[in-house]
Amino acid sequence: MSMNKEKTPDVELLAALQNSRAVRWYVMVLPSCHRGRAKGLQKELDRRLRCNEPAFEFFAPSYVEVKQKGKMLVNTEHPLLYNYVFIRSSENELYRMKQVLPWYNFLPRVRKKGGDYYPYLSDSAMENLQWIARSYSDVLPVYFPEPGRLMKGDRVRITEGQFKGAEATIVIQPGAGQKDIMVCLENWMWIPLLHVRPGQYEVIALNDKGKHIYTRLDNERIQIGLHEALGRYYSGNGITEEDKKLASEVLQQYGNLQMDSDVMRCKLYALLLQVYTVSGAKEECEKLIGTIRALLPLVQAEQSRALLLVVLYGCTNNSIWHAQSHAIIDLWRNDPAPKKSKLRLIKQLEDYDKWLGH
Repeated sequence: MSMNKEKTPDVELLAALQNSRAVRWYVMVLPSCHRGRAKGLQKELDRRLRCNEPAFEFFAPSYVEVKQKGKMLVNTEHPLLYNYVFIRSSENELYRMKQVLPWYNFLPRVRKKGGDYYPYLSDSAMENLQWIARSYSDVLPVYFPEPGRLMKGDRVRITEGQFKGAEATIVIQPGAGQKDIMVCLENWMWIPLLHVRPGQYEVIALNDKGKHIYTRLDNERIQIGLHEALGRYYSGNGITEEDKKLASEVLQQYGNLQMDSDVMRCKLYALLLQVYTVSGAKEECEKLIGTIRALLPLVQAEQSRALLLVVLYGCTNNSIWHAQSHAIIDLWRNDPAPKKSKLRLIKQLEDYDKWLGH
């Protein structure tokens, strides 16, 4: 008696029933005319929770675009993933939800030998998507390079005000007192940067003529100590008293240090960003990240750029910095005899991946 390999109607019906009850991250789509945040989901979820009805999760990330209107910065929220929304529920519950929110639709069914189903993401794929989306959608304050972070010899372009469009060089006016930062236009006009507020200028080039070598920034005890402190910070056990003392020491020695060259500034910012992170100094951390992001495109030296990218990733768990760090560092692994400083960055990146679960 031959066995029938085709599925019987009863087996197919059972598979379809199980499929309709499976809880997954389904990909839903809104009409192309839809703009703004996912509509009505939070309200429906709140109603279900109040009424003890089956709940669901949803993921509809957005990003904030900052535009200047007149003299004000205005935040405008946009959906990050166009008109796609991810809802963790079952097909049955989603059909029930569509009775209340009819504008949400499934993508077309995928038809395979084992049966058909609506497109969905696995839990691990959704976890990775959320990590990537956070890197783009986190609503961060808008920071500009602080005047105190600008160095003599940096080039800036004035973007607002009566000097809009003019390019200038940062100088220290002789006899102007303690570190009063001035810009020099057309080699003769001196303007205190006090009169050109943050947000009214952009940095277009870094000073690369500094000859001072600050060997203290290459202190292995400090570099290794801060790196290990960051590991303890991510371990869940918290940093130790020794870590706190080291962070305080670095701030005392280097917190107000002024660097002439872009290479040395990269080293300084890498140290300070780790200090602010392990210390939980969120505002200082965000300000420094704003400064680094503005200056990063101007850094020419590959190793200095790699240092900033690796530390940015390690201190933020941002997928953008993760990808850019690996784009540089992974090529170094093919070098048969990399320099000690490169080996340190390779190891540092490996540790960050391990600590952050990537």
